[in-house]
Order: sequence, then structure tokens, then C-alpha cells
Amino acid sequence: MRPFAATMSGLLVLVVAINGLAAWDGRRHDRRLQSLAAGLRPGQAVIVSRELDDRRLQRVRLRVIPRPAVVAFGSSRVMPLAGAALGLGPGQFYNAAVSAASVEDHIAFWQLLKQSDRVPDIAIFSIDHWALAQSQEQVRWLALADLVRTFLDGAGGASGWGGAPVQTLTYEWARFKELFSYTVLRASVADLERALRGRSRRGREVLESLRRDVVAEDRVGDRRAVRADGSLIYDRAYADQGPEQVRQEAVRFVQAGARGLAEFRVDRERLARLELLWRDMRARGVELIVYLPPYHPAAWALIRADPRAAAALADSAAAVAALAARSGARFRDASDPESVPCGPELFYDGDHARVACLRAIIEGLLAAPRPGGGGPQATAPGRLAAR
Repeated sequence: MRPFAATMSGLLVLVVAINGLAAWDGRRHDRRLQSLAAGLRPGQAVIVSRELDDRRLQRVRLRVIPRPAVVAFGSSRVMPLAGAALGLGPGQFYNAAVSAASVEDHIAFWQLLKQSDRVPDIAIFSIDHWALAQSQEQVRWLALADLVRTFLDGAGGASGWGGAPVQTLTYEWARFKELFSYTVLRASVADLERALRGRSRRGREVLESLRRDVVAEDRVGDRRAVRADGSLIYDRAYADQGPEQVRQEAVRFVQAGARGLAEFRVDRERLARLELLWRDMRARGVELIVYLPPYHPAAWALIRADPRAAAALADSAAAVAALAARSGARFRDASDPESVPCGPELFYDGDHARVACLRAIIEGLLAAPRPGGGGPQATAPGRLAAR
């Protein structure tokens, strides 16, 4: 048993060492990207060569951007949306979406916008069903816990939050567990390999030059990058997948559980926090545009064929629709791609729609009468640009 125990202990130490080194290198990389992002100007983009802590990046950007007329909140499903797609000029739009976004992420970024006197005229919300799920573990937002706590204290919604030290310990425990994760290990090895290759290509420089990281948008090429307005440019290998490959990705997405759709139950506490957020926005004159994003037609067909998944989406839609009505928000359930319509050519995979599809949803919402009545509306780009 002793040789076995020694071997297992050695492997565990190796896993922790690799994950720890990757985490340290990743945090250093993130700090550098934050400093680069702070100086981004319209028409520029920062190249993203590896996994990005987009919450820390947004924390920096939201303090330095000009006051936008329109801000988009959501997950990776709305990240590609840029101001130009909505007919907005430089500085009029900002995309505050982050990967695997939770309600608390939206709260934190709203708090930053308020603190820096950058409250927009219009807020666009792309709401995922799993953002309101009891079964979905959501810990990434805890990196922004101080902002969330400040907002909830001011809005009278801090009950059930727990003490700040408890929240900090929860976040640190989640990070500590990652040191022992095999899934994290695979990503860590890939990250370190990319970092070493990058340094080798550049003569083993400790830091890449700013000129090579920040480029004009038209010089991004086939790389992944973040624009000055916060929107994401996908790398060409992902964006140019063929129709059959995208369809297969859509099928795999549902077969893998579609982000816990079959086990979905509405988290009433998160729903209450979202209501506090929207109420605070409305009190400051912000117009709310809310939608549930669409699925690839192949994914949607499989979801509709599963009674549990279909019922889960219906529950999610009903909860958000009721909250939107109470908040005076324009709302649309665009889960069904045919309702937009968005064909299979307008998707990157099972649940990520292309910009043309997102634009169609937002235009439709802006062209509709305001909740509670109101006169006819102008075209969406015209209304947005006028703000």
C-alpha cells in the first residue's frame, strides 16, 4: 500500500502544482489584459489568446468607458452583439455580458455604472434559464461580491445573503477545490502550453508588447478578441464552422443536458434580486428590453420533445415574463428560433445565436408598443441612435 499511496500522493501534488501555476500565470495575464483594456479606444480590440477572467476585465472597463446610451447584460449568448449592429456610433453602446452570467453579475455591473455616473438610457437583458436555476452552481460572481453586497444593502435585499466573511470563504473554497480538479488540470495544461508557445515565438519575452495585443478591429484576423465596446469577436475556427458541424454541436448540447434544463427549478431568491435590480433601474429612468435567447432549430426540436425540458423552459419564461410585466419592461420569449425567425445558418452552436439573429430580436422589441400603452415606435436603429 505504501508505494501506491506514495504514487497517488505524488500525482496529487503534481496536479495541484500544475493547476496552481496555471492559476498564478492566468491571474498575471488577466492583470495585464485589464491594464490594456483600460486604454482601449473605439475601433480597437484586445486579442484574447487564452481563457479570460471577463468579470475582472469588465470591472476595469466599466469605470473608464464614456457614458453609453445602451448597455447589454447577459451571458456569452449575447457577447458578440456590438453597437454597430444596432446602428449605434462609438461610445453609445457597451456590452457588459460575461460567460456563465448570473443575476449577481448584472447587479455588480449596474452598481459600477451607478458609481461611475454612467447610467444608460436603455438596458438590454438576455436572460438564460440556468441563471435562475436552483440546481446551477454559480460562484464566479463572488469575485464581485463587494459590489453585490453594496447594492443589496442599499436596495433592502440583503436578507438571506449571509455575512460578508461567509461569502468570501465560499468563493475561496470554490477556487481551492479547482486545484484538485482533473477538468481544471486539462485546461491548465492547455493554457500553459499556449503561454510557453507564445513566449517562444517572441524570443521568450516575459510580456508581449502592447502593440501586438491591442490592434485595429480590421486587423484581428482569425483570432479571438474583445472590442472597445465590450463585444466579443470569435476566432475564425469557431465562427466559420460548417452547417453540419454546427448541427452536431447543437445535438450534443442537448444530449449533454442543455445546462441542467431537465432539473430546472426557479430560484426565488435570485428572481427577487433580479426584481430589485430592475426596480432600481426603472427608478433611474432606464428603459428595459428583456428576452429569452433562442436555441438552434435542431436543439429546440430535441428540447420540445423532452417533456421535462419543455416544462422547465415554460416555467422559466413564465417567471421572467411576470417579472418583466411588474417592472414595465418590454419582454419576448425568443427560445423558439422560428418565432424570430432565426434559421440554422444564424447559430454558432446549440445555444449561441449570431448577431443578425440577436439584432432581429431587439429590433422587434423596440418596434413594439411600450408596456401599458404608448404611441407607435420608430425603427429600432433609429430609436437607439437617437438616444
